[in-house]
Amino acid sequence: MSFGLKNAPATFQRFIHEVLRGLDFVFPYLDDILTASKSNQEHEIHLNLVLERLNTFGLRINISKSVFAVEEIKFLGYLITPQGSRPLLDKVQAIMNYKRPENIQDLRTFLGILNFYRRYLKDAAKNQALLHEYLKGSKKKDKRKIQWTDDAEKQFEKCKNDLANATLLSFPNSELPLSLFTDASDTEIGAVLQQYENSTWQPIAFYSKKLNDTQQNYSTYDRELLGMYLSVKHFKHYLEGRTFTIYTDHKPLIFAFHQKLDKAAPRQARQLIYISQFSTDIKYIKGENNIVADTLSRVTEVSSIDYDQIADAQTQDEELKSLKTITSLNLKEYPLPSGKYLWCDTSTSKIRPYIPESFRKQIFHHIHGLSHLGIKSTIKLMNSFGLALKKMCNCGLEPAFFAKKLKSIATLKQNWASLKYLQEDFVLCI
Repeated sequence: MSFGLKNAPATFQRFIHEVLRGLDFVFPYLDDILTASKSNQEHEIHLNLVLERLNTFGLRINISKSVFAVEEIKFLGYLITPQGSRPLLDKVQAIMNYKRPENIQDLRTFLGILNFYRRYLKDAAKNQALLHEYLKGSKKKDKRKIQWTDDAEKQFEKCKNDLANATLLSFPNSELPLSLFTDASDTEIGAVLQQYENSTWQPIAFYSKKLNDTQQNYSTYDRELLGMYLSVKHFKHYLEGRTFTIYTDHKPLIFAFHQKLDKAAPRQARQLIYISQFSTDIKYIKGENNIVADTLSRVTEVSSIDYDQIADAQTQDEELKSLKTITSLNLKEYPLPSGKYLWCDTSTSKIRPYIPESFRKQIFHHIHGLSHLGIKSTIKLMNSFGLALKKMCNCGLEPAFFAKKLKSIATLKQNWASLKYLQEDFVLCI
């Protein structure tokens, strides 16, 4: 076949597959052929079979470009080892030395190179969010200059560092137990596919995706269901024909697979049916134990609350100044390790830091994001911080905001019917 034809690679790939048909220990990609064996003796047998097959079809190999009988090998941009695979060091170094893009086209190129190794990056959607904002509404070869912010520059450097610390991913083994951990936050979904190996769960691949504006308005249930649906769809080639368990930290999803679908919304029904084609073994896992998937989907963590910043904001808060004169509250200053002082309410048995108006929205997001709490639990925790719902509305959070954040899927109600048969024995105790 002549050089330059667009279908030449596909034609040659079909040809090399036909040449090596039946040799399940061979992994060919165009003119690169990888032969995997468990021992030196087996490897010698495998190589003889491959060479005989190539000779039968009149193909020759370049000895100077060939590598034989090694435990580690560079293949298609990856370092392949007995334990798993990871990005090549020289490829990673090239990205580490990548200069900050000056225009949209250069940034698109950088993200394309980075996402070649996306399956190794735990929280790619989160860490690239600000960079992708620059690409919104841009054309393919947009030469517009980028106005870099401090946060965007930090995220650019973090993306490079994350690749330098990329996780070693295990090779899929059909004989080992398989599990899929999924989670969703307000803006992203995340998942990790793992297999149980050497008495621990080892990652096979990561997945994360930023939700669009419409999806971010979904209820907690719908976002969690969407995350599970997209994760199963993404890992379809791993999951087909396998028995596996799906873990989620959203308990209502477990019961959804055991209920009739006639009351579910059409979108929910489609997603539930699709997931059920692969597995109905859905188990609940506490949020604190679903660390990896939760990290992939969550932009911030509770530990990111900075009490020093709260202390600084307290000095500018007008409401605090007026509250100091109210006798029902017992406000006292408590020293922080940094030397600053934090005003706290000690009128109850629990010391509660005073949350200034500028921090109340952030605190709400942290509390609700702990494990997707309902409205009663969220308000109870808010009260433990001294935050009444009325105060939250006063700082810019309207009632409609709470309705969207705290709403859950509608409860399925069964029609009333008469009881026709009663076959149980009852003991009446008076």
